[in-house]
Amino acid sequence: MRISPDARVSFALAALLALAGCAPTLRLDTERPPSHAALNQVDSPLKSRLDMHIPPGESGFHLLHGGHAALAARLALAQRATRTLDVQYYLFHHDTSGKLVAAALLAAAERGVRVRVLIDDIDTADKEVRLATLNAHPNIQVRLFNPFHTRSANLFVKGWQALRENVRLVRRMHNKVFIADNQIGIAGGRNIGDEYFSAHHDIAFIDLDVIAAGAIVDELSQSFDQYWNSQAAVPASALPVNPGDIRLQRASRRLQQFRSERLGSDYGRALTAADPIPGLLTGKTPWQIARADLIVDPPEKVLKRSKSTSKLLIGQLAGLGVDPSRRALIVSPYFVPGATGMAYFEYWRSQGVRVDVLTNAYAASDVPVVHAGYANYRIPLLEAGVGLYELKPVAEPTGGRLRDLGSGSSRASLHAKTFVFDDEHVFIGSFNFDPRSALLNTEMGLVIHSPELARQVTVIAEDAMRPERSYRPQLDVETVDGKADRHLQWHDIHEGLTRITDIEPGTTPIQRGLLRVLQALPIEEHL
Repeated sequence: MRISPDARVSFALAALLALAGCAPTLRLDTERPPSHAALNQVDSPLKSRLDMHIPPGESGFHLLHGGHAALAARLALAQRATRTLDVQYYLFHHDTSGKLVAAALLAAAERGVRVRVLIDDIDTADKEVRLATLNAHPNIQVRLFNPFHTRSANLFVKGWQALRENVRLVRRMHNKVFIADNQIGIAGGRNIGDEYFSAHHDIAFIDLDVIAAGAIVDELSQSFDQYWNSQAAVPASALPVNPGDIRLQRASRRLQQFRSERLGSDYGRALTAADPIPGLLTGKTPWQIARADLIVDPPEKVLKRSKSTSKLLIGQLAGLGVDPSRRALIVSPYFVPGATGMAYFEYWRSQGVRVDVLTNAYAASDVPVVHAGYANYRIPLLEAGVGLYELKPVAEPTGGRLRDLGSGSSRASLHAKTFVFDDEHVFIGSFNFDPRSALLNTEMGLVIHSPELARQVTVIAEDAMRPERSYRPQLDVETVDGKADRHLQWHDIHEGLTRITDIEPGTTPIQRGLLRVLQALPIEEHL
């Protein structure tokens, strides 16, 4: 018997619905008691140390460029916390870095520290038991942000939910912050995972965080509280799993044993050597004292499309009045300016502002579809006079160091999100310069008004923009039969020699064909 195409579609949908119907669901009636950050005026060992180096009412900052220092700082804060730890991330992997952080959080909870962990639900399907086990500790609370109500690791089931609740589930919490005792916080581009902390053998993200202390940390904590107490945050106790005390004890022993073994290894010794917290607390490493503004999307952004951007991060940034008058330096791994971004760039260029953009080359990008969105804007950007730089996946030795990699075999990929305006104002956060960050995901970041920090970030970016480390797309215009023919050329230096190519570097014909197909798809608002 021959089955019609319509019947096949109906059968597939019925099977998918049946599969979804068999999957367990969240207990959405689980109580969600509100809680709040500790008062930052209360004495604590961290506060006593900071009071010696940061004037009352002021804020201090320290950049975290290297992966080892970034992980070591988080572990050090967890070890030194005496009252609270608030941890908010988009991704929290169960790898070496994730286990080390989880072990540090458990150790803090054992000392009586209240630990709150808020994780976006995009990547928790295979981590439910682990998250529920952490949540079983009396001093640890875990919440999932904007969760999938039907719990399944099956991609078809998740895809069906995403289609059914597109407005809600396509929007994710991309915020990243780690706060100890409401005294010191870490914000920036890194999630919790080996690729962010120089511990992955195959890929190393070039990323950037900033340690913040002083007055600004209370604002970071207030932002965390808003998300923690929002209706989109669901306790891990709502998950359809019940780990029990025995599993918690077993997990705690394994994590502490793993932590002891790893910290005693060469990698652990590298972490200890890179830890910036002791120097900052003793004054050996100076804090950069500066005024700062926290800009953050409201948690309600994931529940509905905003009719106005004034309350979103992009509106808050515009409201700060830090538009460049001389130079704008944009570093974004996923860069799709859209019509609004193009309007800003064209206006800035008309005012004589130099605009430079550092993003990933196709060969360095971990999300090719976003690179396709960027590729559609390359020629208009170059015509507007914007300087483009595309990071290579492998940096050549040039006498400096672009990144702190744990393995020489690692492929580099830009992940830092930072902007510098006029060598005076620097943004460091989770915001990518693309439509998804602007309109769909929730984002956060610090705008720090510090010429010194702006200089440090500019040095890092310009080091990555060198021709040994980045390709520079430029327009080549030829006149054919009286018509101007524009096409792209990529310029770089390879093994000491200047190269110019008309083909997207590091790509195969199949990849270039895929890129052209992706460029034609009407999906820009989701990139």
